[in-house]
Amino acid sequence: MKVSALPISDPRYPALLREIYDPPAQLFYVGNLDVLERQCIAIVGTRRCSSYGESKAYSFAKDLSRHGVCVVSGLAYGIDAAAHKGALEGSGSTIAVLAQGLPEIMPRRNVWLAKKIVEKGGLLLCEKEAGSETFKSSYLERNRLISGLCKGTLLIEAPWRSGALNTAKHALNQNREVMAIPGRIGDEMSSGTNKLLQGGARLIMGSDELIEALGLRYESLAIEGLTGLQLELVNLLKKNALTGSELGELFAGDLKNLYSALGALELNGIVKLTNEMRYAVCSGGRGG
Repeated sequence: MKVSALPISDPRYPALLREIYDPPAQLFYVGNLDVLERQCIAIVGTRRCSSYGESKAYSFAKDLSRHGVCVVSGLAYGIDAAAHKGALEGSGSTIAVLAQGLPEIMPRRNVWLAKKIVEKGGLLLCEKEAGSETFKSSYLERNRLISGLCKGTLLIEAPWRSGALNTAKHALNQNREVMAIPGRIGDEMSSGTNKLLQGGARLIMGSDELIEALGLRYESLAIEGLTGLQLELVNLLKKNALTGSELGELFAGDLKNLYSALGALELNGIVKLTNEMRYAVCSGGRGG
């Protein structure tokens, strides 16, 4: 992986990060710098997450990514990894902010995930030069970059003493939005997020609420990536919602591919079957 430098004087240096109290004089990166121009939201949490927390991190990230929002996290086990995986599945982009100097990747078991992030048009980012020694404190310092790149930080699961809570503290100091999803009462892995909510963090139940809280917008990323029959169907259904029978008549010679394309569009939240049993492009920006 080729490592490049991005000095703070470079116009491509992320604008939000430049605003924090102590922005790095330069960043080192591997991947696609264009993702820094996207709307970014941090998703963080504990390494020792529950299956519930892992699934929520994955689903939030997938939905946000599918509609043009770049998910930022720290490539750690647990919530971080689930967020990156969800973002990749959503076909958008994701940024992994590392505590060590590139091209070293930690934890080593996530090297494959780091490579996948780059392959899918995402970005690996750090402030340390290659070969620099990494300390425990390096991870806490790194967390200010995760929050600093974003308008807001969403905590999924975190105990009271954790790196994720440290990221939330940085976000507050940077005057950024801190949000959390509620966890089970008495669950140690949710004690931090629940206390944050008690202290005034914004309670989030779905990705739409998150977008609204930050004043962001859904982009038509899902449609921009479509080709062939799927794109033809979306453009057709934008004009008029049609029944399965009506679509069958229009595509009588290619029914197998028609139903395959419709199924994929439904699965990705681009097309839905209405109560009137008509196929229509989803509203709320999820399809243009």
